Amino acid sequence: MIKDIDTNFVYLADKLKTQYSDFFNRFTHLLNKMDIKWGLIPHTEDIWVRDFMPIQTVNGGYLQYKYQPDYLQDNRFIRLQSDTSLICKSMQINSKKTDFILDGGNITLCGNRIVMTDKIFRENHKEKSDVAFIKLLEDFFGHEIVIIPWHCINPNDEYADVFGHSDGFIHWCGGNQVLMSNHRDVDSEEAKRIREIMESYGYQVTEMLYDVEVPESDWNWAYINYLQVGKKIIIPSFGIPEDKQAFTYVKRANPDCEVRQIRMRDIAAKGGALHCITWNIRQ
Repeated sequence: MIKDIDTNFVYLADKLKTQYSDFFNRFTHLLNKMDIKWGLIPHTEDIWVRDFMPIQTVNGGYLQYKYQPDYLQDNRFIRLQSDTSLICKSMQINSKKTDFILDGGNITLCGNRIVMTDKIFRENHKEKSDVAFIKLLEDFFGHEIVIIPWHCINPNDEYADVFGHSDGFIHWCGGNQVLMSNHRDVDSEEAKRIREIMESYGYQVTEMLYDVEVPESDWNWAYINYLQVGKKIIIPSFGIPEDKQAFTYVKRANPDCEVRQIRMRDIAAKGGALHCITWNIRQ
């Protein structure tokens, strides 16, 4: 699986241009200003391209999983499920396919390992103790798999994390350095367990905790979901005190990178941020 530091091109959904035109214009202007090459993915049904586009490997190939997330199987939302095979055909992308049900947001590369939440078991109707299933995943991706916990108490709660994406918890910064979201503000026990698991694999974890009088929990979870293309990073901003602290966390973890911010409340209000709406590859 290719590392973000090795990518040089980013794709956006064609739906982003029509559904969020103001953000699209500001974002593409920033990409141009930072000299990040970009393009549009055709035939998309929603903006979350990270979740349904295939994984690029180090040799330039692609791995395509089955995109059938449980949160889109309701009749109200199934129309939002993009046809990855149609998209790849139109873009002339040839992929190695699997029947594993996955979201790209739950495939987070950390060095030579891939981190997934344990939602992978539920999506594929497997027990968490199924070692053989993990071995099949490792053989397909060519990386050791690290499983971190996730739970959704009430999927009908509008604030519940129904996605179970590892890119909402951690971001690898090279070497053994990992940034972790402020998840402990939501679930301290689960956050503690995630940190312990990552540290057991030798990672040095820095939690993005914010020293503010009134935390903006509607927004401050999203900083971890930033975009890196080569040595250029863009992180969300929301016009809140946490913005500056989040910038400092990311810059310190990536001292050799150019770091910018972009306001994106309209996108984050839907449950995702910059990593979710982008698909970065090496051309």
